[in-house]
Amino acid sequence: MTPARDRYLRDVSNDYYAMWLDPRMVYSCAYFESGDEDLATAQLKKIDHVLTKIGLRPGHSLLDVDCGWGALVIRAAEKFGARCVGITLSKNQFDWANECVKAAGLTERVEIRLQAYPDVEGRFDRITSLGMFERDGRSDLPEYIAALQARLTSDGVLVSYGILSSGPSSGGLEFDDSAFPSRYVFPDDELPDLGYALTAMREGGLEVSTIQNLRRHCVRTLRLWEANFRAKEMALRQLVDDRSFRTWCNYLSDWAAAFERDDVSIYEIVGRKAGRRASALPWPGGAG
Repeated sequence: MTPARDRYLRDVSNDYYAMWLDPRMVYSCAYFESGDEDLATAQLKKIDHVLTKIGLRPGHSLLDVDCGWGALVIRAAEKFGARCVGITLSKNQFDWANECVKAAGLTERVEIRLQAYPDVEGRFDRITSLGMFERDGRSDLPEYIAALQARLTSDGVLVSYGILSSGPSSGGLEFDDSAFPSRYVFPDDELPDLGYALTAMREGGLEVSTIQNLRRHCVRTLRLWEANFRAKEMALRQLVDDRSFRTWCNYLSDWAAAFERDDVSIYEIVGRKAGRRASALPWPGGAG
């Protein structure tokens, strides 16, 4: 993650995010079955959709990379009976998530760590990485995928969920230097495209089983965030300076416009460790 992105998108207070995210503090694309759901309902549906897609079962071990404020690991333990580890680099998120785990009575099944993904040890039946492709940009994606693949059990499953360029598979989207995403989100790299991401996953030892484009869901999510954000303008301005506030306004509106134009898309990609015989793979419903 770039220093600029880290400063503007991670290191603001929990109270700041709580004013415009849903009550579970989910900071990733929601899932709208009908399009009429409110944000809280759609975010819960997204979590259940992801965990069902990877075939999470009672007793499975789950690693959530960049776990945010802990909503996914808490749901995975409560509803699906998994044993979960969530990692984050944000002390604010770490503190909040631990309090939520304690409040839910899940301290024996959910562990939140202030930890970088290369430092994780052990193997996990399932790994979730929501925000995988935009995390470090195009150049670091193969290394990131290889590191997560190494943490899977022999029949483990990973779901990646992130922003990709809608351009041709021969190259990624490179933002103009004057554009907001270039200055604050991807200043040192270009956003990978779907073809590059699939190649990186294959070369990293993963067999891709399902791909889903969630671009419309992301537009809806961003517009709801933007509406919440603007409705709380006076309160939000008490927490950050004017430059940061305007940066966030641009971030939400510019990304929504980019998704609407189909400059970028958000994909959910499920993969498992490569090399298993076809006869040993589960049928649909078991994470393909």
